[in-house]
Amino acid sequence: MKKFGFKNAMVFLILSATVALAYQLPFLRYTFYDQFAAAYQLSNMEIGILASALNLTYTLCYPIGGWMADKFTMRFLISTTLAALAVLTFAFAMTTNFTVLLIIHILYGFFGIATLWSAYLKGIRNLANKDNQSKMFGSSEALRGVIQTIMGFAFLAIVGLAATEAAGMKVLFLFGAGVCAMFFVLALFFLPKTDIIHEEHATTSETKYRVIDVLKNKGVWVTILVIMFSYITWALGNAYMTTYTVQVLNISTTTASAIGIVRSYIIVLLAGVIGGFVMDKFTFKGKGFVILFIAIIAALIGVLTTAKIVALSVFLTLIIAFLANVLKSTYWSVMDQAGIPIGMTGMATGIISFIAFLPDAFYGPILGKWLDDAKAAGDIAVGFNQIFILLVVCGILGVISSILLIKRTKEVKLLEEQTT
Repeated sequence: MKKFGFKNAMVFLILSATVALAYQLPFLRYTFYDQFAAAYQLSNMEIGILASALNLTYTLCYPIGGWMADKFTMRFLISTTLAALAVLTFAFAMTTNFTVLLIIHILYGFFGIATLWSAYLKGIRNLANKDNQSKMFGSSEALRGVIQTIMGFAFLAIVGLAATEAAGMKVLFLFGAGVCAMFFVLALFFLPKTDIIHEEHATTSETKYRVIDVLKNKGVWVTILVIMFSYITWALGNAYMTTYTVQVLNISTTTASAIGIVRSYIIVLLAGVIGGFVMDKFTFKGKGFVILFIAIIAALIGVLTTAKIVALSVFLTLIIAFLANVLKSTYWSVMDQAGIPIGMTGMATGIISFIAFLPDAFYGPILGKWLDDAKAAGDIAVGFNQIFILLVVCGILGVISSILLIKRTKEVKLLEEQTT
């Protein structure tokens, strides 16, 4: 692939759009929580069960996705994912039976990871060369944000115009199914029958690797650490900053929601584009991550000490969101510098994702208990401070993991020099 022409641009669009849809449609129950609960006549516990079923399936399917990305072509996996999303979302619109909804969420989890995640990462990595990995992953993240924003406003309009919650949610999911079907058709037309391989990777991508080869690769474990602490920083920072501004800083829920929109959409777009461009400027990406983690630690300490200066504290939460989204949008770009061969991408991303995202299954209940205990004691700020301290610890561990990445990159470069 000598240049990024129209066909590759379409591949890039379809890959990014598929991920955007796969990770937006199942979570509309949060965006339209009250309307969803009323339309489907679900209790809070039942909605929580749906969420747990989805997240557990995600976790279990990461290794499966890595295996499938190596066994099947990107065209087959992405097309299958889009077809499944269209069918499942249509079924979502046509039923209110809780058992059926539970099955739909489990299948959302399977097709969102097993047939998509590693295939997506492998596809984006194969579109890039060694010098623009961060830019490619960051741009994909930004495009996903744009697509989800457009879809989000479309969903909002549909629900707003509907006569009842049930009618609104039904049309919403039918519209979502139609968009998935449209991208399925585009995938059949534009995704190549054989995987795209950048000319830089042509000589190394044919090697076949086993699970034991992945587990023995030092770069895999360094990448796991970098991604794990980056992801925790992003997840916790995004999940609790909006409610922190309401419960501790005492700003109105309307203002907090407006800030949340900036955090969820505008910042994601800016972080993907700017972050990807900047990170590719570092000869050692680990140095860029060290700087990001240190900046986040400084901002977190600022939040901990400026609660009485509301405007400054809110500004610092937005800074944290931006820096954390730069981490998230570019952390998969470290694979080259960590010494993970291009032919190992599918299996490696499955194993890396399974381990690095395991905290997803634990931090919610733990942090929720901290906040509940603090609220019961009469000082909710204490609970949030515990979360921020945990984030500082993760930031420190992130700095250490980034230093390990720098060391690993030097080893890889030295090995390359010795073999050429």
